Amino acid sequence: MKKMKRMMGIFAALAVLALGGCSDAGETSAEIEEIRGPESTASSETVLTGDDAVSRAETFIEGIAPGVFGVSLRNPEPEEIDGTAVYVMNLQVDGNLDAASYEPTLAVDADSGVIYSYYQDGTLTPAAEDDLWLTFDAASVQELTPEEQASLAEAESYASEVVDGGTADYVLALKTGQYVYADAENLYVGYGGETVQTLAHGGTEVTPDATTLLARDMNFDGSEDVLLAASAGTANTYYYLWLYDPAEGNFIAYPGFEELASPTPNASTSRITTYERGSAADYTQSVWQWDDTGSLQMVSQYAVVSDESGNVTVSETAEDGSTSSFTVTADEYAAATELMSGSVVDFCISRYGGSESRTFTFEGMQTVTDVSCYSILMSENGEPAVRLFIDESATYMVMLDEDCDGTPEETVNMQE
Repeated sequence: MKKMKRMMGIFAALAVLALGGCSDAGETSAEIEEIRGPESTASSETVLTGDDAVSRAETFIEGIAPGVFGVSLRNPEPEEIDGTAVYVMNLQVDGNLDAASYEPTLAVDADSGVIYSYYQDGTLTPAAEDDLWLTFDAASVQELTPEEQASLAEAESYASEVVDGGTADYVLALKTGQYVYADAENLYVGYGGETVQTLAHGGTEVTPDATTLLARDMNFDGSEDVLLAASAGTANTYYYLWLYDPAEGNFIAYPGFEELASPTPNASTSRITTYERGSAADYTQSVWQWDDTGSLQMVSQYAVVSDESGNVTVSETAEDGSTSSFTVTADEYAAATELMSGSVVDFCISRYGGSESRTFTFEGMQTVTDVSCYSILMSENGEPAVRLFIDESATYMVMLDEDCDGTPEETVNMQE
C-alpha cells in the first residue's frame, strides 16, 4: 500500500490569479494553457469525448509526474460537479488500476478541456492554481514500512469486524494499528478490538465515509491526525480535527478548526492552506502555520471579491503584515487571467526558460506610454524578474520592463 505526501505551496504574490511555477520537469506551454481557466457552466452538449478527456489528463500528469500514475475514467459520461460537467479520472500510483485512487484526482471540463484537481470533499480547483501539482515531487511516493504495513493490516482486520458487527458503516484504519469511526455525536477510536476513546464533536451533517473521515498529518509531526467533515457544501467543506499525541497514544480535539474551509496540508512548507468560495467569482485563500504553543496562526491571505456592478477587487495581506489591493472590471480580470494561463506563460517559457519557482501576478490596469495595459509581474523565487505591460487592445504586443522600475525597455510580439 502506498501513500503520497501532499505538496501545497503558498501563493507568494498579490492576487495569485497566477500560474505558479512553470517547471522544467515536463510542462509544455500547451499543457499549461490547457490546465488553467475559470470555472465554466455545464452544457447539455459536451465538446470532449471521454477519450479526449483521458488524453488531456494523461498529458498533464505525465508533464508533472512522468511514470508515476495510471489514468482511467471513473465514469464514461460527464458528471455534474459544482455546476460544471466534468469527466472524473482515477489516478493510480504506478499505473496499478486495482489500487485506490490518489487524492486529489483530476477532472476535465467536458466543454472547455480545463483540468481541475478534484478532491474527495467534492471541490474543484483549477489544477494550475493547485501548487500540489506545480511543486510535485515524484520522490514523495513512498512505500509503507514493514511495521506500518503490519499495523495497518491489523487495524483493517478490526475495522472489518466493526463494520460486520453493524456498529458502523465505515471505519478508517490507521498506520498505528488504531481504527476510527464516527456517528452524529461522537468519534470513536478503537485498538485491539476495543474502543479506547470516545470523543464528542459538535454534530455532523454528512455520513462518515472515505470522503468525509480522513487521516492526514495536519501538524506535520509525522503522525496521522483525524478529520471528520462537519458539513459539506457544493464549494466549501469544513472539518473537525483531532491531533494525535504520540507520547500518550491518543487523539486530542483542536477546537475551532471547523471554521476553516477546505483545509489542505503542505508537508513541504509545514503550512495549511484554506480555500473558501463565496460565489462563482469570489474566493479567499489563506495560509496558516502552527506556532510554538501548538496553535494555528494565519500568515497570509488573498481574496477576490466582486460587487453588484461586476467590478473585481483583489486584496492581499502579506506575511510581513502589509496589505494591498486593486480593483478592475470583470472583463479585465477575466482577460488578465486568460493571458496568464496562456500567452504570457508561453512567451516567458520561450524567452526566459522554465522555472520551478515562477509566479505571475496581475497588478491591475496601467497606462504606459499612452497605452492602456494589463500589468503582469513575473517573479522568480519570490523576487521580481520582469514586468510585462500588455496592450489591452492587441494582447500579443508586450512592453518589457526587465529591471522592474516601471519603465519598459523593449516592445515585442509574444506570438513571434
